[in-house]
Amino acid sequence: MSKVRINRYIASTGAISRRKADELLRDGRVGLNGRTALLGGTVDPDRDTITIDGREVRPQELVYLAAYKPRNVVTTLHDPEGRQCIKDLIPIQYDGVFPIGRLDFDAEGLLLLTNDGHLAHTLHHPSHNVPKTYIVSLLPKATPEQLDMMSEGVTLDGKKTRPAQIDLLRHRDNGSLIKITLRQGLKNQIKRMAKAVGLEVVSIKRVSVGPITVGGMAPGEVRKLSKPEIEKLHKTLK
Repeated sequence: MSKVRINRYIASTGAISRRKADELLRDGRVGLNGRTALLGGTVDPDRDTITIDGREVRPQELVYLAAYKPRNVVTTLHDPEGRQCIKDLIPIQYDGVFPIGRLDFDAEGLLLLTNDGHLAHTLHHPSHNVPKTYIVSLLPKATPEQLDMMSEGVTLDGKKTRPAQIDLLRHRDNGSLIKITLRQGLKNQIKRMAKAVGLEVVSIKRVSVGPITVGGMAPGEVRKLSKPEIEKLHKTLK
């Protein structure tokens, strides 16, 4: 196996994140073949022995999951308020995975989970512009001008949001159903964008993250990604 950055290797073992690995490397707590490892160094996983505080870390089997998060489920592994969390939906054989990013408590839809720290960090980083698509119900009926304003970007926290792709699916009752694709992930972004143009979000369903879709899945369902899906996901980040 070719050499890789030591912080990336540690993240691939599922022990800690790359950021935390950098901290431990700076503090001299990571060992490489019995010596203190250096920040920015590389390792050969087939030949080298890497330790954290004297304990060897080894790669684990990488797992990639798609979950259909139901509404009113917290996107965390534990909740101090005792609410149902995403961990409650994960089959025990996949213990050790964690969610990539988040999905609002009252939103539903696709959530990716993995124990691949490097992929999680990269996929979640805004520089990669990974598209995330949502079906959103709005009140009242959205005008073309309101949707254009959301699409072009609105000002939140003093900064204009990135352009979004918005398609009107249909008007219904006193509201509208739209499909919106974002390439950034500000907190409560869709709700705040809608509010900025005079609309209210009734419901949000995330239907895709990059090439992965929630199609065919039921609320609460968790499945392993197929090999072609995993390959497409990695290609998205190149």
